[in-house]
Amino acid sequence: MPILQEILQWSQSLPGWQSDAIARLLANQTLTPDDLDDLFALLKAEHGIPDPTGRKPNPLTADQIPAPVKVSKHVELRAMKNLQHVNAIAEKQHLPFSPIGMTVIYGDNGSGKSGYSRVLKRACRARDQAEAIHPNANLPAGKTGVAKAVFDVVINGVEQEVTWTNGKTAPPELSSLAIFDSRCARAYLDSEDDFSYVPYGLDVFEGLAKACRHLKTRIETEHAQSAADLSAFAPLQGDTAVGKLISSLSAKTTTAQIDALGTLSPEELAKHAELDNSLKDREGGRATETS
Repeated sequence: MPILQEILQWSQSLPGWQSDAIARLLANQTLTPDDLDDLFALLKAEHGIPDPTGRKPNPLTADQIPAPVKVSKHVELRAMKNLQHVNAIAEKQHLPFSPIGMTVIYGDNGSGKSGYSRVLKRACRARDQAEAIHPNANLPAGKTGVAKAVFDVVINGVEQEVTWTNGKTAPPELSSLAIFDSRCARAYLDSEDDFSYVPYGLDVFEGLAKACRHLKTRIETEHAQSAADLSAFAPLQGDTAVGKLISSLSAKTTTAQIDALGTLSPEELAKHAELDNSLKDREGGRATETS
């Protein structure tokens, strides 16, 4: 089973916020401060602490990663054509790819090379999805639309046309095509300058572990800031029912427990009145003796 398929299967056993984190890491390689804020809110919601903004987890799904390719399936990309609303690339253009050898695409700055590349990465479910596909800035706002493209492919010798629309699930026929550029690369240099390569997908574990450590620190900080100050109850602490409850106060302490110890029964009220009267009598007797 391919690595990404195993990660997808594994993520389905995780809490929603962790699967959401994996989806973000696979799409963007790193987590932004906003991502970490979202995950922190999702983590707390997972444990019963409501999120004021109502954020919901978006777990990793099969349409976010390349579909598994059968060994017997051979896919060739022959052309990209009919791009619509992709930067300033003219519509009804045809960009062919040679079935053998290497196809080199070149042109001046602003000729559309990056636009074609971004469409390829989206349509083929490449690792990097960070670069947005913008519409033609020269058109009025009312005439712009969703980016689209048509691909000519040959699957096991049969020619087909596959349509891609930005924002919709990318065609599974194209997900077997590997797109690689500087943004998709994942290479590291260790402290001894030894070059090492991390296969596509495996680096999410490092990213998820780093996110968990960050969230743990935030939880500990928030817990310390929210911890109850028990110094005001110091005179009540001790080996009594009230003292034991105070020393064990936590978020799990219920109002019923506090009310039970803070409410006196009729018998206890009568005993209290009896003791109060007794003390008053003693004080009155002492006052008489003094006078």
